Amino acid sequence: MKKLCFTLTLIVLAAVISGCTHPMTVTNLNNYHNKTIVQLDERLRIGVRANAADLNGHRFIHAVGRDLLKYNAQCTTAVDDNEFIDVIANISLVSKQRGSGWNFWCDFPGFLIWFPAWHGYNYDFMYDIDVTLNDAKTGKLINSMFIPVRLDIKHADISRTWVDGVAWPTLGVSALFGGLHNMMYDPTVTPIVAQEVDPVLADYVAQQIALNLHYYKSAPQDRLEKLKMLLDEKLITPEEYEMKRKAVVEDL
Repeated sequence: MKKLCFTLTLIVLAAVISGCTHPMTVTNLNNYHNKTIVQLDERLRIGVRANAADLNGHRFIHAVGRDLLKYNAQCTTAVDDNEFIDVIANISLVSKQRGSGWNFWCDFPGFLIWFPAWHGYNYDFMYDIDVTLNDAKTGKLINSMFIPVRLDIKHADISRTWVDGVAWPTLGVSALFGGLHNMMYDPTVTPIVAQEVDPVLADYVAQQIALNLHYYKSAPQDRLEKLKMLLDEKLITPEEYEMKRKAVVEDL
């Protein structure tokens, strides 16, 4: 009888643990998947200067340089006194994360069993990426970009969802305090998110850099024709087309 009770206890415990987790999901990551690859007509040598607050940020920027290879660009971080560089890319990254007030209602009053596991807790994961492209020989500004990334994350694990599981025995007290706590961002989610999204985002940023350098070193007429091609293929917006066209005309 004791063995049977012990076995049933283990089964219930396993069910509770498995039912109290929600796998990390990025609901809008497809917004940052490149649909096509637009390579540079002429191979460029790009020197990358990275500016980030932590090691993960530097790794992300170096991944951008690596992914530029598929767009016909050769990258290096040896920028100073390098006479073989065509373009210097200054890339800055600031990452921010925040929780959600909705997470309170995931836990409180706690009478919807395993609701955090069904729905997950909501988190916002943000990258603010600034890119400045300069001619390596003259220092002249080629272009600058601000690339905001806003990711919607869903995730839950038992380190937070347990308060929902004991809401009934505590008459909702654990769910109340747990809900208030879970409104805050869970820093343990950061490495899980980065592992999935950084390869996609690094390629996305590399594509944006390649688009801005697509007609670099070309004759003005060729640059205008390539701009029109990018517009016709809807790779740049009409506003971007007019801005870039004006820059080419001013260089004539």
